[in-house]
Amino acid sequence: MIAIKLFALILYSFLAYVAITRPLTLEANLCTGILVALAIAHAVECVLFRKTIAEAPGHPAWHTLNVFLFGVFHMFLMKEAILSHGERAA
Repeated sequence: MIAIKLFALILYSFLAYVAITRPLTLEANLCTGILVALAIAHAVECVLFRKTIAEAPGHPAWHTLNVFLFGVFHMFLMKEAILSHGERAA
């Protein structure tokens, strides 16, 4: 899972780099569009998964940020944490 998150951060960095360093080009517009589409999609995921975020052990703001950045990939980790936290409590 860490490799996927690192790849996502590298991808976001690359898209932002191209969008900033090549203004008014097709590449910059494409990268900006991809970043905006990802931001909207992940914001929707934050709203849809708010109950799981609230149930996960740890601070909800941290989980919301991770879901915004990594989406479903962080959901797998939260669900595992919820299950392991429930087993320890029982």
